[in-house]
Amino acid sequence: MTPTDSPPKDHSTRDRVIRALLFVAVGVSLVVTLWGMDLDHLWAALKVADWRWLLLAALANVASQTTRAMGWNAMFTEPRIRFPLLVRIEFAVQAAAAVSPEGVGEFVRIGYLLREGIAKTVTVTLMLVRKYFSSLGLVPFLVFVWWPGSDVPGWAVAVACLYLAVLTVETVLIVRVARTPSAPAREGRLRKIVFDARTALGPVRRPRVFAEVGAAAVATRALDFLAAVAVAKALDLQLSVAVLVVVLLSIEVSNILPTLPGQLGTFEAAVLGATAGVLGQAEGLAFALVLHAQQVLPQIPLGMIAMADTSILRNRSKRNAS
Repeated sequence: MTPTDSPPKDHSTRDRVIRALLFVAVGVSLVVTLWGMDLDHLWAALKVADWRWLLLAALANVASQTTRAMGWNAMFTEPRIRFPLLVRIEFAVQAAAAVSPEGVGEFVRIGYLLREGIAKTVTVTLMLVRKYFSSLGLVPFLVFVWWPGSDVPGWAVAVACLYLAVLTVETVLIVRVARTPSAPAREGRLRKIVFDARTALGPVRRPRVFAEVGAAAVATRALDFLAAVAVAKALDLQLSVAVLVVVLLSIEVSNILPTLPGQLGTFEAAVLGATAGVLGQAEGLAFALVLHAQQVLPQIPLGMIAMADTSILRNRSKRNAS
């Protein structure tokens, strides 16, 4: 093995160790949180769930997949992708993410868009941009965390401030980097990748596109908030608007951790942490489980239907060029 081969191996080993330690940390936090819990109390909290509110939560979750597709539709200025196809792809991606290891869902997206003639570099770049906008969509709701008298813990206020600071830096970077070059300055694979990435970012700098993608992200977050409210109502839990926003913020921050399929484990830990001191252990876990279930369970059958639809595999020649 040559010396140049050693660093990637070392980095790979280091990354595996870090991921393993994070998995252990999540597992330990769940064990500590659930230790000594009264399971009868948990079951009693789940049994009182009002199915009508749960249905509203599930419908909000389904609608949020459409608003996510709207964000993708706004970013694809050239070439255009048929919106119904983007909706089906979104359902397929979310279903894959719910039943497979972290990141597999996005590989599904890359595969589908590659069939539509979208380069992998462009798709990966837009995935990062969409994640940025998804995080940005939560910002308007943070006002409830900072609102006087919200009574949220200090750590939540600090996390919200740090969250806003990180997004501000990302916004500056995107605005400065997203300049569409006329052509690669020189030949080379790396230069072509950089060119494709900057080309994909170019349209995002247009005020109309930025506004459309941002509006879709805010609409998605509003539907997530509606689902959280509906689940709290279904379980007859008295949770303030500020606490529900902290729940969404905690789930968002937990996404950076390695996780099992469907974000199992980190999702529950995030919700339990956000509701600690407001709900008892049994009520907090019941809220976490039902909130998670309404996100994952509708996505699986609808995503399977989308995957079974042969029109999702149409060739780029079938694309709507308008």
